[in-house]
Amino acid sequence: MTTIDLFNNAKDFVIIPAGQVIFEKGGIADHMYAIIEGEVEISIDGKLLDTTASGGIVGEMALIDSSPRSATAIAKTECKLVPVDHKRFTFLVQQTPNFALNVMKIMVERIRKLDALVLSIQQD
Repeated sequence: MTTIDLFNNAKDFVIIPAGQVIFEKGGIADHMYAIIEGEVEISIDGKLLDTTASGGIVGEMALIDSSPRSATAIAKTECKLVPVDHKRFTFLVQQTPNFALNVMKIMVERIRKLDALVLSIQQD
């Protein structure tokens, strides 16, 4: 079972038009979002870090440490997203260990991309 399978039948989705900000760096971090359809760009201070498509998640760090958002997420295309609050996130982690592993894998991939971005800036 992939992460997206957990959300395919969710009725609490939202539709975000292309170009709309989903969340901004520094903002209150109270939800992550599962991407059912569409693509989301994640950037830090105008530098594109990642583009996440259907089956991915964005904003997951919010539910782990409750710190302000570390990046901005913008809908690249029209998106169908399922908001996941802390209670739902905790339930998913407890009931579906592979969900937690998938979240960790996504976070590691983003950290590696951020490391590469920092290295390229330092070399400029």
